[in-house]
Amino acid sequence: MSDLFEFGRAADPTASSQYGASGDMKKTQYVLQLLGFPGDAGTLKCLVTAVEVGMETDCGILDITAGAHEAGDYLQVSPLGLVPALKEADYIVTGELGIMSYIEARGLGKRLPPKNAGQLAAQNYWGDLACSEAKPHVETIVQQRIYAPMQGKDPDGAAVDQARAGLSAVLEALDGQLTGKEFIIGDYSFADIHWTAYVHLLHEAGEGDLVDSRANIKAWFDRIRAHKSYCGQNIVAYDLLPKLEDIKNKQLRSVEVSDY
Repeated sequence: MSDLFEFGRAADPTASSQYGASGDMKKTQYVLQLLGFPGDAGTLKCLVTAVEVGMETDCGILDITAGAHEAGDYLQVSPLGLVPALKEADYIVTGELGIMSYIEARGLGKRLPPKNAGQLAAQNYWGDLACSEAKPHVETIVQQRIYAPMQGKDPDGAAVDQARAGLSAVLEALDGQLTGKEFIIGDYSFADIHWTAYVHLLHEAGEGDLVDSRANIKAWFDRIRAHKSYCGQNIVAYDLLPKLEDIKNKQLRSVEVSDY
């Protein structure tokens, strides 16, 4: 059985001298290892979370277009094939929600979830909407516009049209929610991370007009593209998100933090 996490600094025998050699327990005691795919929204959410809370993360590729998430060695890691997977030292967690929560709890600076109960509920509501109402349609668009050509297939235009129509109501709701707000619930939160992944993939799949035609979402996305790390690090999370060519080439950028 192959070791799927045999990549990055954790697989480098000299890396241990960089992390924890002094014996001090730091947030960076270990480098996180994220196993995912550049066209997978869950992977992108985990990457953005790592940047926002200043956690160094090395990325490896799990080729879901080739069914790697259904292979025996990955099912040993994630019995139900949930993607992505994260490892830190001997601990492994799979699935975007568990990973995002783990990274955030391990991170630097103030917490992402709001303390106010109403704001916390609003964050979770808009995150739920992203996952339940946007995710299936965005996945269809990515499958047809990006993955199908990668596999030598013609996109299913009817499926794309249906997915576009399916996104209309939730995008209209999001556009209304953003009226007069800098971020989705006012302050930056997990809600913004969820929607960043889906809006980014729509753009990379050539369906950015769904966003650009809605003024409040467009303005929000422009702010997201320039938003520096929530924990104060001099990093813009959006800069690490894979572009179309990265998806085609099956490449992910790792998170490196230099200004602790």
